[in-house]
Amino acid sequence: MKPHPAAGRTARYTVVGAICAVAHNVVMILGDWGGGHYVPVSVLSFGVVTPLGYLLHAKFTFMERLSLAGLLRFTSGVAAGFPLSLLVMATLCTGLGMPVLFAAPIATITLFLWNYASAHWAILGRWKLH
Repeated sequence: MKPHPAAGRTARYTVVGAICAVAHNVVMILGDWGGGHYVPVSVLSFGVVTPLGYLLHAKFTFMERLSLAGLLRFTSGVAAGFPLSLLVMATLCTGLGMPVLFAAPIATITLFLWNYASAHWAILGRWKLH
C-alpha cells in the first residue's frame, strides 16, 4: 500500500515548520535577552523567518518553483497570522507576566495550524489540504 501524497507533504511541512519555529524562537529569545521588547523583536523575526519559510516550503515541502506571486501570497498568509501571534504574546507576557522564553514557544504552537493552511494556499495557489 502506497502512502497518500499528502502524508509526505505533511511530514515535510512539519520539518520546515520546526526549522522556522526554532529560527523564530531564537530571534525572540535572543532579542529579549538583548533587552528588546517582544513587539519589535516579533517584527524582526517576521522579516527573517518569512523569506526562509517561503524558500524552504516552496522547494522542499511542495517542490514548486519560487515565484514573486507565491512569495507575496506566503507573506500575506504569515502577516494575517501575525496579529494572533502578538495577541498571544501580549496575553502571556504583558497580561500574565510570563517570560518570553516560555511565551514564544506557546505562540509558535498556536500558529502552526494557521500557517499550515496558509502555506498551502500561498505556494499551491489553492486551499488543497490533502
